Order: sequence, then C-alpha cells, then structure tokens
Amino acid sequence: MTGKSMRRTLRACGFGAVVAVALLASRPVVPVSGQQPTFRAAVDLVAVDVQVVDKDGFPVVELGPDDFEVQFNGRARRVVSVDFIQSASPESLDSPRRVTSGPMATNLWPSTNVARTGRTYVLAFDTYSFTVQESRDVVAAARGFIRRLQPNDTVGLYTFPVGPRLEPTLDHHVVSQVIDQIVGRSQTLPGEHNLTPSEIIDITAEFSRQASITPGRGAGAAAFGGPPIMGSSTSIALMDTGDGSTLQRVQLRECGSVSSACAEMINTEASTLAFYLEGRATEGLNGLRSLIQLLNEQPGRKTVVLFSAGIPVTDRPGGRPDVGDLAKLLGQDAAATNTTIYTLHLDRRAARAMNAENRRGGATPISHSRDMAIGGRLLEEFSGASGGALLRVLLGGGETALDRVLRETSSHYLLGVEPEESDRDGRLRELRVRVARPGVTVRSRSWVLIPAS
Repeated sequence: MTGKSMRRTLRACGFGAVVAVALLASRPVVPVSGQQPTFRAAVDLVAVDVQVVDKDGFPVVELGPDDFEVQFNGRARRVVSVDFIQSASPESLDSPRRVTSGPMATNLWPSTNVARTGRTYVLAFDTYSFTVQESRDVVAAARGFIRRLQPNDTVGLYTFPVGPRLEPTLDHHVVSQVIDQIVGRSQTLPGEHNLTPSEIIDITAEFSRQASITPGRGAGAAAFGGPPIMGSSTSIALMDTGDGSTLQRVQLRECGSVSSACAEMINTEASTLAFYLEGRATEGLNGLRSLIQLLNEQPGRKTVVLFSAGIPVTDRPGGRPDVGDLAKLLGQDAAATNTTIYTLHLDRRAARAMNAENRRGGATPISHSRDMAIGGRLLEEFSGASGGALLRVLLGGGETALDRVLRETSSHYLLGVEPEESDRDGRLRELRVRVARPGVTVRSRSWVLIPAS
C-alpha cells in the first residue's frame, strides 16, 4: 500500500496507524539529566516498558536493574538499564511537541525528553453491552476522565461495532462533545426460558460431555459450528437430566416438572443462544483488534480504556460460547503495537436480573457472581496480556476506576534488556517481568517481538 493510500485508509477509519518495535539499536552513550532515557552500552538492547504500582495504584519509584527479573520464554535475561519515565505537571511543560517516545521502528532510543510529549489515550466503548440508561453513566464518567487529562495528552474515541470514532487529538473539548453521541444498544437475550450465561454454558457442556461418551450420536450441526439439530430421540438420550443437572433445575423452574419435551426445548434454546453469544463475542473482539491494529503508527505508548458490561465466554470444558484463542491474538496485537488495555467491567447483570424477577414473579435464577465472572473472564485475559488490567465496577460509570487508570499511567519504567542471539528470529516470545519487592504489582505485556538480526 502506498503512503498516500495508507493515509486515505486511516482517515476513513478515524485513526493513524502505529508500529512499535521493541529493538533498540546501539548508539554512543551521552548521559543526560532529568527523565530522558539514557542508553548505557554499545550493544543492542530490547526495550521493555513496565508499570510498577502499589495496592492503591500509585507508582513505585526508585527501582534499579537489580530489582527487576525479566524472562523471554522462561529464560532469564540481563537487565542492563532502568529509566523511570514520569508525566510532568502541566505547569512544567513547554508547548507540546510530537516526538518519538519509546522504542520505534527506527530502532532508536528516544532522542527527546519523553515527559514532554504527553500520553495517548483511546476511550473505547462496547455499545452492545450497555442499555441506554447505563450508557449515560458511562459517558458522564468518560467526560470526567477527559477533564483530568493534561493539556499535552491526546485522546481519541472508538465505539464498536458501530458509533462515533475520533483519532487521538489534543482538542479534548471536541472529544467530550462527540462522546455525548454514544448510546447503549444492549438487548435482553432472546428466548422463553430466562437462561443466564452460566446456565447456557452448563447445559451445552453437559450435552457435549454426553455426546463425547456416546460416539457418533447426536451432535448434529454443532460439529460444524452451529446449534445442534434437535427434535429426535437421539438428542433426548444425550441430555443429562439426572438429579442435580443444570438442565433438570431449569426444567423445574421453567416448566414445573421434568419432561423430555421441556428438556429438548431448553437444550435447543441453550445451543441457539450459545451460537448467538459466540457471534457477539467474536464481533466485539474483532472490533478491538481493528482498533489495536489502527494504532500502528501513533508514536510511543498507547493506553486503551475500554468500557464494557461483559463478554460472556465459557469457563468449563465443552461449554459454549467459546471463541478459541481470539483473546490471545488480541494480546499479541497489543504487544506488537505498544498498546496497553485497561478494561472497566461495568456489570449490571444483578440489577437487570432483579428487575426481571419482579416482572416474572421470581422465575429468574440467582447466579449473579458466576455470571459476572464469566462476563469478565475474556476481558481480564486480554487486558492482562497487554500489560493493563481489568477493573470491576459495580456502581456508577467507573469514576473511581478511571482515577486509578490515571494514577497507574502517570509513569512507567523503560528497561534495557540484553537478548541472546537466539532471541533474534522475528518471532513473538512470552515475556515475564517480576520485581523483587513485596506489596507491588507489575504490569507488563505478555509478549515481546524481537526483529531478526
């Protein structure tokens, strides 16, 4: 793709692309004061950026090379240098300038004081997970977050699967105005039996287990990625309807008794809803991957702040919805583009269920804690893999959680790590960073990419 066509593509999507490569080329050492990183050896180093915070999210300062342990694919690597990069207060900044801040495709160490360049945030909204009313609380919290940014911080906006989008800009007022256009689009799950995500998972897992011990029977279309074909004696025989099974409990709740006809209707509905939720989860994750990939040429570190009411996926073998390794791929994309994801999981399932119970005479089951865990499981996986975190929000739009995001992203460490020659093959490697100090949390992405020598 030519440079001109690339720019047209990015303008159409609303974002500039960003490519962040973690190799630092050797260069002469020129010690400097302040917060500018200093390259300390005439040897190629791998740049590893990490955040180290205490239990309240405040940065832990004054750490040196001996405090860090770094591993690539489980093998220890020597930490040569450590630089602490902290965002300066607005009063101490000159007019903001866009410079290379962090390890880039040029393989050069930052040549200008990183603290003067400001941070880059993108606020992302999973609009299909919120109701209209819930989205109002989220919008109010997001606007408060923008008001607290420093003048030289840029902020962008991304809604998925549809909605307004803005590339990162210094014009915070414009972003605040556009955020007001965000409206939640959540709808209750279709169906007649009030199934919760945990019940859908358990019923499909029970059916899968029965199918696995009865070879050649009953899976039907499920083997091809769709809901199983019901309406036959085979499907009834595969159902686990014994004492204590989820299917039996749902039958007693919804039908008042245990019968093959009721069991088949519930099982069919569970399979259909699992297929529906898999489609929604895949659409949401692909939307996030598109965002991360669009952040390909934005300089330096990026922080995506994701607002979501949850993306349910299975927590047991054979259960559905199941989206495979999409979360892992999203974490790898984040590592390749130097992007960290903080997810605010604003779960309103308990309040929604209570309203449903009042309308339906108490028919809706109480499984709120597990359903909340199921909704946040995928979010936590890719957030942690990117070097960020999942922050659960039970009330409001997430103001307290957003305060923590600002604290944690106010600084980071830039480590210069010496690789071995075998590391230089252009492949992703699992990254693990530890700090030999009690009571601290280390946030680093789970993958590092070292270009081939």
